[in-house]
Amino acid sequence: MTTTDPEVPTTGAFDVSTIVKNHRVHGSVYTSPEIFHREMETIFRTGWVYVAHESEVAEEGDYLTRRIGRDPVVVSHGKDGVIRVLLNRCSHRANRLCNAESGNATSFRCPYHGWTFSNDGSLMAVPMRGGYGEEFAKVREQLGMAEAPRVDSYGGFVFASLAPEGISLKEHLGAAMGAIDRVLDLSPTGKIDLSRGWMKHHHHANWKMVVENNVDGYHALFTHASVYDAIRPAKVSHVPAKVKTVVRDLGGGHSEIDYSAEYRKLDEEFVWYGRIPRAKLPEYVEALEAAHGPEKTHDALVVGPAHTLIWPNLFLAEMNVMYVEPIATDETIAYTAAVVIPGQEKLNQRTMRRSEGAMGPAGFLIADDGEIGMRNQAGLAARNPEWLELSRGLETDVTDETGIVNSDKSAETPQRGFYRQWASVVGQEIPAS
Repeated sequence: MTTTDPEVPTTGAFDVSTIVKNHRVHGSVYTSPEIFHREMETIFRTGWVYVAHESEVAEEGDYLTRRIGRDPVVVSHGKDGVIRVLLNRCSHRANRLCNAESGNATSFRCPYHGWTFSNDGSLMAVPMRGGYGEEFAKVREQLGMAEAPRVDSYGGFVFASLAPEGISLKEHLGAAMGAIDRVLDLSPTGKIDLSRGWMKHHHHANWKMVVENNVDGYHALFTHASVYDAIRPAKVSHVPAKVKTVVRDLGGGHSEIDYSAEYRKLDEEFVWYGRIPRAKLPEYVEALEAAHGPEKTHDALVVGPAHTLIWPNLFLAEMNVMYVEPIATDETIAYTAAVVIPGQEKLNQRTMRRSEGAMGPAGFLIADDGEIGMRNQAGLAARNPEWLELSRGLETDVTDETGIVNSDKSAETPQRGFYRQWASVVGQEIPAS
């Protein structure tokens, strides 16, 4: 059964309630340029967006080039020690100042007319300054690089907002802070390192397809059948009826697949890490126990890191971190890095190889997901049926102190939570029932 295709006007005004319901979304959500524009203006230009990790700009002068929606930015560790998010644009004639992905510099020089800016964004030098007249001196201080008005971090994860006002970062993260805490609990220093480089994947799919999939517990047995056939002997069962695995809408667009109850029931360390014996990593375990004590160390090694989507563009995937940059309605760049634990090189080498095997160019997981996303986007060219179903598990969702929970890993609870947040930001609230 289909309904009339809702009109999506070329103006910014459209009724979100006609394209998003609690249990389904219209295909135009993934294909409409107008909707994509609205997302960039609301989700990415008004809210908190993940941009970098502190370990990537650890030294004064370190910088990265990233994007917040469509806005190119430079994440810069200034000479004053402050990490800023600067708009990557010369204040003279709008040339993009910095083209390198990363580096270390005390200043940024525009290749067009030579205007030079300090790494804190202030305007340092203007060639042939006299040509601007006396009035220029009065406005010079206003001609530095524009700066994201709000920048904050939690656990080393740096977020920025292009809106001058709004909720705090901690309010934005809400229950998702627990996911960051879980990975930090695996470090003797309480810190992680993401500075060893990012694997870059170009997805021919809408950005929402990419992030939704990361907390979809339904597809793994089918999309990744070859992976599970290969690793099944070393893993707990992933058949939903056989394990106590839950999917959870954490609120605020954040969601997760949570294996912690199953892992605690097994009470076995490193199940999430291929069941490697702790004897293989004695220096790491010793350092962790010295920092956190035996009891907390055992629990951290049993439960492991989280599998959590942090709205709108960050994903903590066990010992991997992914973030996405939307490019167009059908184009997304996904960046993935292995989580490195400072001072634990033996562990880190294993983690890097595991990350490459799952998320590298020939990885067993991300290659499958990339192809599925491309097929999803291609299928949307057929505009009938018009709606995508998100009703799986709708009648078995339960609300508790942790969020909206479903004990069936294949339930589409995370996706329903994602679109409730999407609708509230892009248009209006969607009821939970």
